[in-house]
Amino acid sequence: MAQRTSRAGLIALVVVALFYAAALPVVFSNNIAEGRAAADHLNYHEPVVHAFTEEWPRPDFSNYHSATTPLYHLILAGARVTFDPSRRGLMLLASAFTAGLLALLVLALPGTNPQRLTLALPIVGSMYVLFPGIWLLPDNAAWLGVLGIIVLALRARRLATLCIAGSVMLLALVLTRQIHLWAAGVLWAAAWLGSSEVESDSDSPAAPLPSPITLVRELFTCIPARFVRLVCVVLATLPATLALVYFLRLWDGLIVPRYQSVYHGWNPATPAFFLAIIGSFAPFYAAYAWTGFKRLAASRVLLGVLVVAAICLVIIPTTTYDVDAGRKSGLWNLVKMVPTIAGHTSPVLLVLAPVGMVLLAGLLSQVPRRAGWIFLGAMVGFVAAQTFSPELWQRYHEPFILIMLALLCAHSRHGSDSQVLNVARILGPVLLAVALGVLSAYTILTDTPAASLRSGDFERSVEFEPLPVR
Repeated sequence: MAQRTSRAGLIALVVVALFYAAALPVVFSNNIAEGRAAADHLNYHEPVVHAFTEEWPRPDFSNYHSATTPLYHLILAGARVTFDPSRRGLMLLASAFTAGLLALLVLALPGTNPQRLTLALPIVGSMYVLFPGIWLLPDNAAWLGVLGIIVLALRARRLATLCIAGSVMLLALVLTRQIHLWAAGVLWAAAWLGSSEVESDSDSPAAPLPSPITLVRELFTCIPARFVRLVCVVLATLPATLALVYFLRLWDGLIVPRYQSVYHGWNPATPAFFLAIIGSFAPFYAAYAWTGFKRLAASRVLLGVLVVAAICLVIIPTTTYDVDAGRKSGLWNLVKMVPTIAGHTSPVLLVLAPVGMVLLAGLLSQVPRRAGWIFLGAMVGFVAAQTFSPELWQRYHEPFILIMLALLCAHSRHGSDSQVLNVARILGPVLLAVALGVLSAYTILTDTPAASLRSGDFERSVEFEPLPVR
């Protein structure tokens, strides 16, 4: 066991080293003032760090230049107060959140070391993980908290551990990015499910899929014990809820007043977009779901229901490209290029969302039942929270999806597979990582200089340290 842990630690070091090999050349180049990530850094997050530093030890939370809760900025402001690093120094300090995210992911993945390495590589290559690891963006600090809570829900064997660690982690997460209060539901699910790992014969990947009614019925046995555990964990999540209530009263809304006129509304196309992104990654992870596909094929009614449900999620809301409605960037750029159906439905999402649904179902059918419920609960909670956000951008979805796919694939169990499938399970994520890495590099090399935005505080960043010129 100790040897396996040490080898997993070595893989984690390799993955973190790959991240820094990609990030450090950018940090120490003149590209740090170019691109969308640099614009967010210079207009919003760095100015907040400087403002909190100037106001230390009592920073003003009432109307700062970020739509997120302030813990990320407070940590960096504390570093500035302590030893006053340069801009690049702050960037290097903040990169520790990304290093922690990648290391935790590798250590949390079961399976072989080659699987750990290859499943982590797409996360390293994704610009939506790499860029927050280079520039001052709170995204990866929040993803670290999300992953930590999911891992805790999977592994906690004592109720006290789930309550105490879960309470602290959820509070830190909500203080970093308030939209992630949904993660409380993951802790509640873990409490309701308990820590038992007893599995029935129907959990075997070779067995037919149990009916959904059977699966749901199993959740409502031993109700008194489940209810006691749930109440304990719900109470443990109250500090995070109360913290959000504090900011809700301070701001008279869920974000600071200066951005409330922009960040409002909801996006009913979120479930379809979420599934479509997964569908776009399906060729690279399909080998992991092969046994699940065969189980689904033997249950044609369930397969048909899943496909029809995905189609309905696409055709009911408007799923066309629309900047004003928050449907832009990432996969939406492909949607923009393809003619729509009646000006309402995107053929791209109409194809990809059912593919994503089938891939998810295939993977979920192969993981242990308790883990499957936790993964499903996390995805449902995430999608529900994002539905009530006006911005349906890939940057808010892709990191979570890649993390969930890595966890699902690593926890999946297979029947007797061919050597071809074993090779495909290694090559698929590697090819995706290469594609995402090339896209990230191209974006960095072709980005235009970051400009001052009316909604930001660009001048405060320039006053702190002049920007490099290419």
